[in-house]
Amino acid sequence: MFLVNALYVDLVVTVLAMCFFIPFWVFIVLGWNVVEVGASHVDNESDAIEFIWTFGPSLSVLFLCILNTQCLAMEAMPKYSPIAKVIGHQWYWSYEVLGVEPEYDSVMLDFLDVVDKPFRLCLHRYYTLAVTSADVIHSFSIPDFNVKLDAIPGRINQMRFCPDRLGSFVGYCTELCGAGHGYMPVVLEVVSKHLHEKTLLS
Repeated sequence: MFLVNALYVDLVVTVLAMCFFIPFWVFIVLGWNVVEVGASHVDNESDAIEFIWTFGPSLSVLFLCILNTQCLAMEAMPKYSPIAKVIGHQWYWSYEVLGVEPEYDSVMLDFLDVVDKPFRLCLHRYYTLAVTSADVIHSFSIPDFNVKLDAIPGRINQMRFCPDRLGSFVGYCTELCGAGHGYMPVVLEVVSKHLHEKTLLS
């Protein structure tokens, strides 16, 4: 998915450069004719060239629209997506995957960025992250996955999320929430489907 997005961005930049270059070149030619010839009328008009520089950018924009809809379709939420509930407390996190894993607390241990129970999710599975708070405003952030959701009391912020890499990833509460603000890390552990099922059974 990241490769598709990168190629899409490269294509957008290329087409935008073309769309800027063609009018820029036309203005240069017209300006040269005004300065050198003394008139804005060009004797060597070409219907074919005018058609190309009009139809070409239009076709490129249409092509980008088609690619955009395909990217949106690729990232569309599947019919079933487990809800991963995240609740911020002073100063720890609670996690629950509805219908899969009961609620549990994740508390920081004596070591930096180490918790007793990490937030464990399955690789390549879509989730709906539902983030809220039980007391004050927190912010659930995992920089490695570009995830950042404010945890606000009485309000649920959500986003769809599909972890695409195995391993442990550390995040933080990025909203000042009191004296223990620096002691409530987010530790996300992405495991394979087999290991995830084995952990749930144990």
